[in-house]
Order: sequence, then C-alpha cells, then structure tokens
Amino acid sequence: MSNFLNPKITNNYENKIRHVGFEIEFSNIDLDEILNILKNDFQFKEKKINNFFYKLESKYGDFILELDFELLTKQKIKKGAKKLSQTIGIDIKTNDIEAIEKTIGDLSKDIVPYEISTPPLPLDKISLVDELTNKLAINEAKGTKHKLYYAFGLHINIEVVSLEVQSLLNYTKAYLILQDFINKDAKIDIARKISPFIDNFKTDYIKHILDDSYKPTIQEFIDDYLKFNPTRNRSLDLLPILTFIDEKKVRNKLPNEKIKPRPAFHYRLSNSMVGSSNWQISEEWNRWILVENLANDIENLELLSKEYLTHLDNLINLTSWEERVEKWIQNH
Repeated sequence: MSNFLNPKITNNYENKIRHVGFEIEFSNIDLDEILNILKNDFQFKEKKINNFFYKLESKYGDFILELDFELLTKQKIKKGAKKLSQTIGIDIKTNDIEAIEKTIGDLSKDIVPYEISTPPLPLDKISLVDELTNKLAINEAKGTKHKLYYAFGLHINIEVVSLEVQSLLNYTKAYLILQDFINKDAKIDIARKISPFIDNFKTDYIKHILDDSYKPTIQEFIDDYLKFNPTRNRSLDLLPILTFIDEKKVRNKLPNEKIKPRPAFHYRLSNSMVGSSNWQISEEWNRWILVENLANDIENLELLSKEYLTHLDNLINLTSWEERVEKWIQNH
C-alpha cells in the first residue's frame, strides 16, 4: 500500500496523468553497490557513460546515477589532460588520467553525494522511490543527518496542472503562505539552511504576490518572478516552468544559470534522510500535498493571503505565522 497522498488534481496541463520526478542525494555506499541495487532489485539496464555517470533504462525512461561533481561526471579532467598533451607534445596515457579521476573520486565521496535522478514517473507509480530508498538504506547509504556537513537534499519535480497564469499564481501563493510552516515541520538541517540552495522567498515578493489587486498576465508574472528572484536559490524554484513557457525571456535575464526547462515545479527544500529510522520520501511528498490542497481551495487561499499580509504588516503578533498555519491545517 502506498503512503503517498494523492493531490486533488491528478491530471496535468495536457489532461493526462501527472508525472513526478525525484532527485535523491546520499553517500556512505560504493558505486558498484548502487548499480547492483538498480540492476538486480529493479531490473534496470545499465548504460555506462563514464566512471562516475550512468544511465539506467527503465520502462519509465532513464534513471541517472552520478557522483554530483562536474569535474568527474563531465570528464573535465580527461578533456583538460588531452588538451594539455596536445599543447606540450607529451602523450598523457588514458590509464594515468583514470587513476587521477579515481583518486579524486575516492577523496570527494565523503563530501560530494551520489545522486539518483528518476525520470518523470506516473503519479500512480511514485511509491517506487520509497522502495528504492529502503534498498539503499539496507545497504548503509546515508543522507543529510549522517554528518554535520552533509547538505544533501531531496528534490521533487511536480508536473503542473495548467500553464495558465492563474494556476501558477495560486500555487505560488499557496507555497508562500506555507513555506515557514513546512520549513519548521520538515526540520530542515542547518547545513542545508546555510547552503546557497534553498532560501525562502523574501518579504517584498510575498507582499507583491499576495496582494489581491495583483492580476498579472503570464508575461508580467514571469517578469516579476525574475525581478524578485533572479536565482535558482529558492526552496521552490519556478525557473524550470517559466523557462518552459518562455525560454528566451528567462535566458536573456539569467544567461549563466543552469536551468532545465520542464513543465514542473522544482521543489528543492527537503532533507534527504536516506538511512534515518523509518524515513520515507512519501513524508516529504505529503508536505507538498499541503501546497496542492491550498492552491486548489480558492476561498481559503484568499483568506490566508489577507491574513498573512496583515501579519507581515503588524509590528507585534501574539502568535507566529507557523502556529496560525498549523491551526488551519488541523481544521482542514
């Protein structure tokens, strides 16, 4: 039986079943062990790209396994060595390069995580990722809490229900209202909080978006997002969906950001608690369901938007906003 709650809307913007992708970071396990799990327990077919980057074929598409270190996965050492050998006229042997790569890989494994990225999975099949993390945990894989400096994350890419601006605005409002509560409820690790990956949205953007007079076109919505958030460093990253809608606009504004256009919200907040007692990805997904529920409850979305704006404007509040949200959740 799956522990994943269903969203209110299960079809995507094309009226097909929604898909969800996951990116899971972890360490404390050898690459060969991970490959064995993916091949033997899940019958995925291995396609080796290089020593630190693998694709594994499944009926849903390719799973990606990599050491999250571009110097190795994109073979920058090998390419640099080849260029150097041409420049100085000395042949640098492939075996020597691979030995250097292996040494760097071994040294970096304790700092840089392995990452498994799933293809977009149908909504009714996403329980597969709990099965996968359970297998990793049995083989002693460890996540965020294993060491103080492990800022490992779980990213969830949730296909949107609509490309219309009102839907995107409603989901954004819902997340802005809930972000402080979700941060607290998820017990986000300090190493992740201080990392340059998952900043909360700032008060000026929250006030701008929640104002009931804000009725943007899609182009205005994109422009405003880029103005207030010219970065991937947000706990809910809208750049992939905005780039999917208007790639030229986003690229012109953020030419150096690494953005993959896709019709999905890029939810980056969660700890990756692989190996922690009883933890499952479904816990993190079910927090996202709070966003889904509020985004599709217009009456309460408008109510909480007004209350939050008042809360932000007050010099003194007798209760925290997280407490107000928690009370609302308990009653709905």
